[in-house]
Amino acid sequence: MKDIIKIAILLVAKYTGLFHLAKSHYRNRIRILCYHGFSLRDEEEFVPGLFIKPDIFETRMKYLKDNGYNVISLDEAYEATKSNNIDDNSVVITIDDGFYSTFAAGLPILQKYNFPSTLYLASFYFNKPFPIFTLTLNYLFWRNKKQVVDFSSLNIGELSQFTSVEAGTKKFEEAQEIVKSVGRSYESEEERFDLLNKLGGALDQNFNDIAESRILTMLNEAELKQCIEADMDIEIHTHGHNFPTDPEKARYEITRNRELIDPLLPRPMSHFCYPGGDWSELHWPVLDEQKIKTSTTCENGLITPDTPVHAWSRYLDSARISQLEYEAELSGFNEVLRSLRGK
Repeated sequence: MKDIIKIAILLVAKYTGLFHLAKSHYRNRIRILCYHGFSLRDEEEFVPGLFIKPDIFETRMKYLKDNGYNVISLDEAYEATKSNNIDDNSVVITIDDGFYSTFAAGLPILQKYNFPSTLYLASFYFNKPFPIFTLTLNYLFWRNKKQVVDFSSLNIGELSQFTSVEAGTKKFEEAQEIVKSVGRSYESEEERFDLLNKLGGALDQNFNDIAESRILTMLNEAELKQCIEADMDIEIHTHGHNFPTDPEKARYEITRNRELIDPLLPRPMSHFCYPGGDWSELHWPVLDEQKIKTSTTCENGLITPDTPVHAWSRYLDSARISQLEYEAELSGFNEVLRSLRGK
């Protein structure tokens, strides 16, 4: 019922001209869009909050072009806020993590519309031929169609008695957590890859096909080079997709990311994105020390010259977001609603 009321409000607002009025009122604020992965198979069904179908993404980009939005780079947005001179209806497109699909599906669409963009690249899985372990493990369990699963074939001591586990039960979930914990304890990606392969067999999934599709793999150095050549700016997203408030650990995540990625870039990285959107003002001294210009969150809002540089808001677009909701955010009408709610 809540969603129905929300959609009804947005429809009335759009067709009574309130979107247009909001767009005019908030024209001198910057909108930052956030994406993660682009679905090459069924990823948007697996994690709808992170993935989006390429055809939907193209609809979003076409809307920007057709409705007079001014797509600028993240660095241009930073300079605009510093000079207090923001062009009307400016939009920044950002992409987190660095999935292969950013190169394979997202980049061609951005090139079609000649839009600059920013990729916040996490470095741990970058340039590795292995899929992201935890995400792939969850994907295999999500795709399982077997009613009863024998986990003893994985040769994991804690699972020796898990020979006839019914899918969807608490014991099935317990098995998932055990496999995840064991895999994380391994020292090499090769060991984790082998474990995923065995798990695929237990769940009657073609793991090799999933691995070769690269749907849950990061892009490599050659693909990164093509992204850069296509006007995609590369920025910091930590090494292990983790950013503790402990200064020493936080500093490591940034410096290690820079050590691995900066040598491949035309200029050093200077913007940052909080992994998972988790952030605290306790992070800010380290970010200042590391000479980070801006730091983006996953909280909704529009950017003004007064917005703290380490708390820039973004709108997370994904398979969960309808075209109407997307238009409401871009127009600034969602900002009106947030103001009314006191957020």
